[in-house]
Amino acid sequence: MLKILDLHQQRNLLLAALRHLRGIKRMRSDWGRLYANTLARLSLVEMQIEEMEKQKEA
Repeated sequence: MLKILDLHQQRNLLLAALRHLRGIKRMRSDWGRLYANTLARLSLVEMQIEEMEKQKEA
């Protein structure tokens, strides 16, 4: 149960970071790279959450 909470907290932090990065007016290549890495990490966390929910159902 603790791991699920940690994943949800991670997800919320990553979503907040993406919202912040979207609000930046002058995108540089560094910001774009950071945005892409954050988005990739968010997708991994989402997959882990889905996997844990499937295991919970079984």
